[in-house]
Amino acid sequence: MTFDATIGPPDFFSSELGLARQYKIRYPRLALLLDRAYDAGMAASGVVGRIRQNAATATARRILIAGVESPSRPGEMTRVIAGLTSARHQIETSIVAMGDRGKFANVEVAIAAAPSPLASYDWLVIVDDDIDFAPTFLDDFVAASEAADLAIAQPAHRFDSYANYRLTHRRWGSMVRHTRFVEIGPLTALRRDTYADLVPFPASRWCYGIDVYWSALATARGWRMGVVDGAPIRHLRPVATAYDSAGAVAEGRAMLARLGVSLDRASVLGPGRIAIGW
Repeated sequence: MTFDATIGPPDFFSSELGLARQYKIRYPRLALLLDRAYDAGMAASGVVGRIRQNAATATARRILIAGVESPSRPGEMTRVIAGLTSARHQIETSIVAMGDRGKFANVEVAIAAAPSPLASYDWLVIVDDDIDFAPTFLDDFVAASEAADLAIAQPAHRFDSYANYRLTHRRWGSMVRHTRFVEIGPLTALRRDTYADLVPFPASRWCYGIDVYWSALATARGWRMGVVDGAPIRHLRPVATAYDSAGAVAEGRAMLARLGVSLDRASVLGPGRIAIGW
């Protein structure tokens, strides 16, 4: 499928608009203080309790968690999977060893090796091995995503987290935002009704631009996508330090051109609109 490439100039990879303020690197003490203040404000509002109460009467979901284990970090994926527990939902996992292929090609191998066909799961959660989160993270994340009718969702980054984009940092007063962009990692959730259009993923070694393609497709399909500020993660490693980012950008540009997608950063990386606040 192709799209009308008239939204703006193809500057997504060349512009620095929307890059995250790197609190973790530049202001580590401030980052911790901001997270504590955010947590206190959200707790005082009672919004998480209301989300949980509403979710308690909803049907339990089947969730597939797919991940790729790196040989250089043994045990890290096991740690992450062990933390993704649920008091309500049926969780199944499919973790595969990293092969000589891109992230999403590896994820497709994990999907194929899952206990059941992909279409039988309500959510597909794609996770990297370098994140940390609260014990109640998964249930809160799914409940908030469904309350805001998100088809493609990601958790916000804590201020004390390595992040790429400003819009993925937590936003004050927000439990969930509707955005025009959801990043491909380090944790991304796809709802069942997106599978037919999103899986298999576009062929890509480095996967740059796949999330831009998702933005275009979400607009075409009328899907809501967004960031769950109230169920954040902490990304433990700096971004894009272990590979040739220039080559990844070139591949991403070629892929988007092939798919007929041309989205400028300004139209995609806005802060979004608060769907559920506190």
